[in-house]
Amino acid sequence: MGITHSAVSPHCSVDATGRALPMTVEEIRAQAVEIARGLDALDDMGDEEEQRQTLNALMKAIDEEPLSPRRRFRQ
Repeated sequence: MGITHSAVSPHCSVDATGRALPMTVEEIRAQAVEIARGLDALDDMGDEEEQRQTLNALMKAIDEEPLSPRRRFRQ
């Protein structure tokens, strides 16, 4: 899997004062296509067993160092 970068600068969604700038329908659609490509690329990362091991490690780490005493995942 290769990562490609666009030569075009991304649309800036805020002005210098932090106010949101309007986007055209074409810009919104182009952004949606790029997001979908990124999600599709994530789907191809690792096999199912590797993904399961990663999920289990993340759940264990979250439960070992919680932000509150409530458990997040059940064993």
